[in-house]
Amino acid sequence: MHKHWFKTAHAFTTELDDDSERGPASYERVILTIGGLKCGCCESGISRAFRHFPAIRNPQVNIVLARVEFDLDTSRLSISDVISQLHRATGYTFEKYDQPDGQVLELLVSDPTEIYRAGKPYGVNLVESSTKHVWCPLSFSGRNSTIPREIRSFRYSSPSQDEPDQGKRKGNALYQHTVRIHYDASHIGSRTVFEYYQRLGSGQNLQLAPPETGTSLGISAMQTRRAFLIFLLALAFTLPILVLRWSPIDHNNLVYAHVSLALATLVQIIATEEFVPGAFKTLIHSGVFDMDFLIALSSTTAYIFSVISYVFQIRHKPLETGSFFETATLLVTLILLGRVVSEFARLRAAKSVSFRSLQAETALLVTPKGKTTKIDARLLQYGDEFVVSPHSRIVTDGTVVHGGSEVDESMITGESLPVAKGLGTKVYAGTTNGSGPLTVALTALPHENSVSKIADMVENAELTKPKVQALADRIASWFVPAIAVIGLSVLLIWLFVDRYHSHQTWQHSIVNALTYAIATIIVSCPCAIGLAVPMVILIAGGVSARFGIIFRDPQKLEVARNVTDVVFDKTGTITTGELTVVEAEIKKSPQVVKSMIRGLLKNDKHPVAAAVFQWLEEDANESRGENLRPAEIIDIESVPGNGVKGRNKVNNLVIRAGNPQWLGIKILDSQHTLLCVTIAGVLHATFRLQDRPRHNAGEVVELLKSRGIAVHMISGDSEGAVTEIAHSLGIPKSYTRARQLPADKQAYIRTLQENGGCVIFCGDGTNDSIAIKQADVGVTINHGSDVAKSASDVVFMTARLHNMLILLDISTAAYRRIMFNFGWSALYNIVAILMAAGAFVKVRIPPAYAALGELVSVIPVVLIAFQVRWRNYGKRYRSMDYE
Repeated sequence: MHKHWFKTAHAFTTELDDDSERGPASYERVILTIGGLKCGCCESGISRAFRHFPAIRNPQVNIVLARVEFDLDTSRLSISDVISQLHRATGYTFEKYDQPDGQVLELLVSDPTEIYRAGKPYGVNLVESSTKHVWCPLSFSGRNSTIPREIRSFRYSSPSQDEPDQGKRKGNALYQHTVRIHYDASHIGSRTVFEYYQRLGSGQNLQLAPPETGTSLGISAMQTRRAFLIFLLALAFTLPILVLRWSPIDHNNLVYAHVSLALATLVQIIATEEFVPGAFKTLIHSGVFDMDFLIALSSTTAYIFSVISYVFQIRHKPLETGSFFETATLLVTLILLGRVVSEFARLRAAKSVSFRSLQAETALLVTPKGKTTKIDARLLQYGDEFVVSPHSRIVTDGTVVHGGSEVDESMITGESLPVAKGLGTKVYAGTTNGSGPLTVALTALPHENSVSKIADMVENAELTKPKVQALADRIASWFVPAIAVIGLSVLLIWLFVDRYHSHQTWQHSIVNALTYAIATIIVSCPCAIGLAVPMVILIAGGVSARFGIIFRDPQKLEVARNVTDVVFDKTGTITTGELTVVEAEIKKSPQVVKSMIRGLLKNDKHPVAAAVFQWLEEDANESRGENLRPAEIIDIESVPGNGVKGRNKVNNLVIRAGNPQWLGIKILDSQHTLLCVTIAGVLHATFRLQDRPRHNAGEVVELLKSRGIAVHMISGDSEGAVTEIAHSLGIPKSYTRARQLPADKQAYIRTLQENGGCVIFCGDGTNDSIAIKQADVGVTINHGSDVAKSASDVVFMTARLHNMLILLDISTAAYRRIMFNFGWSALYNIVAILMAAGAFVKVRIPPAYAALGELVSVIPVVLIAFQVRWRNYGKRYRSMDYE
């Protein structure tokens, strides 16, 4: 069967490879959720299953989140085929995770055809029926009705054919179908869409679909509940056996034997269903012995031997050892208890870093008449204003238009000090209002607000494996075969010791050797090794996100602790980037020159260009006369690290604005930042600007230096401006570079690396993207350019530089806990296996209690991982108040 499956898969993929008509490869990033995971050592079988798919690249499995992500060549293999073959190979269930892209409104309807008949209003792009159905009671009505929590997760494939009305009833829907409305929020709002279909849906029972709490969380919760129910069922059958076994009754009575056999058989059926199918599928299709295989082997061996003993007993030829049904059943039940604890730990870990839970589900909408009405947060749309009650969570990003209060932003920034909010200030989703009511004008819809953006970055990063995980994977892959060999060795050793050294009967020797072997196999636990890294990385990533530090690549979580050099960009990173023009020198025709400069710089986001444009705007508002409007400049081109150039559409003159070196102008250096402007190659304007360091930059530099880390600053600015800022911050002149082009910044970092340095580079502009990519850890500030963010490994959601210190602290703490976990896993398995195998003779672990091994090994790993969450990393830097 094994060979047949590989042959079929190989023939299938070979046929695809030989298909020259399929065209070029078309890779699509696919995320699947995994159902049926039982422990932290399931990953090896899933990872190996991907080796048989040539159309798949870069598979990443996250056991804690029950997700797998990979690149699939859809021209060679469909997603449905991958799901089908993965299920056949591993025994787990897989489902495609479709995260809504853009604006999507999910509605529950009794008859989807009514929605299609209603047509599409302007702004609605697509109406599609989902495959999901929700069972509902017969009394749903009203716009704000909700589905009871206990039935929210109920799904089925289709209404029963026995239903005379096919599961649909007008007004009182037995089954609700999910319809997804894709719309453009800039043209039509979600509330308008909902009311449109509610009005034209022929009076059918229409309501919003239940909000998604996160697919990974939903699956983990479902698996935890399932594991708990199975454990309770096994416990119900096991307890009577234990009570009978330890009761003062005649154990030679056949009634006792019959009852024990019946109950033990029910427990064995549960064990067979839980462990055997997955174990053999993994072995046959992936060639991997997993822990399920050892559990199935041990529990079945104990059960079969007890049945043999039972047969001898009813024939009135009882074995001297008797049966041990209580051992077989207790073994299975305790293993199931360990699974419950493991599942619960994974669920708690996923919940602890879930940012989706910060999103408030309802909002107090301000109506045109000035009153408030409570609505589902998903029905907010552009132009809305909403009220934030005291001590409630802010629904989405916006600007305060009325009221005043203090807001606790610690859930996003990690800072516990409340932030004062008043007219015109910004507030963010997920933060908690203080004692004053606020009226807020919406600036971001719930699916695009701060909470959603942070959650997206965190979730996208969670599937990436750090390098240390590869070590854990290698250990786990060899662990089970090694334990199988050790178990067989223990069996043979004790068999011959009892028979030939202790001169016991063969019957007694076999039974005694079996108990040692079963205990040895069961007490070992690779789950602790499997969870050692992903549990810590998941929680550490979530904790860092709470401080406004997003690891886009979790591999850097273990790299950052080794940093020897931190290199800062100057403008907008180590300085505020809020430059002010302190001197402007404009030669002839100042109004015309100003008009051309405004036309050239009006869309430029560089801090220097933006500051000059702002100064010119204010000057134009104060002036009167002609040429106040910006000139029309075409063919505008930005030259990173140098400046910007364009052409006046009216007179075709080329205008360039940038640093003097790029323009070929000789000008005296100063401590100011310079922006020169040439028209047709002739200097027409010079602007001198002044910047200032961030108020806590000096403290951060000193703390980094106290850790033995060299602090550097490089910039494209003039020598004088760079020297002035570096001197004020205590950065040695030898560690600064001025007039650096993007390639120069990259070369500077490469030189540090070639000299043995581990480098963090922190910047915010497009011209920093090459350096960010070159560094061992590339950091960008959230207000920076999209190009810089896409190149970075870490994103600082705020501009507070002491985030760099928190980043290093979390990296060190995470690495230490990973090492602690590895150390505990090794210590536990060595000591427990020796005790179970009888190496200490007088101190041993009986087979029934060996099943507690998963609890004993996994719980410390979980507690060690959660220690990352329990520590307040920002406390020591709280004096560095933010701007």
